[in-house]
Amino acid sequence: MYVLLKIVTIGLIGISIIGCGGKVAYVDTQDSAEYTSTGIDYHDIEAAVHKSVQSLLNSDYVLELEDKKVLAISDIINDTMQQVDVQGLTAKITRAMRQSGKFELTSAISGSGGMTDKMIQKTRNLRDNDEFNQYTTQEKGTLIAPSLSLSGKIVQKNTRVGKKQRIDYSFLLILTDLKTGVVKWDENTHIIKVAPNNRVSW
Repeated sequence: MYVLLKIVTIGLIGISIIGCGGKVAYVDTQDSAEYTSTGIDYHDIEAAVHKSVQSLLNSDYVLELEDKKVLAISDIINDTMQQVDVQGLTAKITRAMRQSGKFELTSAISGSGGMTDKMIQKTRNLRDNDEFNQYTTQEKGTLIAPSLSLSGKIVQKNTRVGKKQRIDYSFLLILTDLKTGVVKWDENTHIIKVAPNNRVSW
């Protein structure tokens, strides 16, 4: 009975592997646009990042900056019908901002659009731990508070047009001065796709 059960199990595994068969191939990022979907994909993120970064770096506010500004990522709201890697989106944008030499990014504090490094706080909890050499722990008052905040929202709108549907995506980003609350820059990038009504974008 055990042998028979083992044979049946192996057979089922083999069938499942065959059922999932088909050659898998790598696709170059430049050619992957041929396989685009109604959802938000790599090319949409790249387009939104490129336009936003160019707009920001060419803005009067950035061009007039003399000293580096410390930036914190605030909330990025995903108001679409699909999962979007908002942290990946902001990471691409802030990487370009840092490479410009005008910004520094803090990991000590962030909203939903960024990632807070928990180790920053954990290392400060070692100050009262006798197991650690207190001369090597982080001193109080060493964290640098951000002066700017980057927030945003991703919006999706589906509209039926005859036998097709139009999907509009809007990437809104806002740079705010945390001392005054004044918006220093904002950009709204639009990406529009058209597909048959039977294609679902979520």
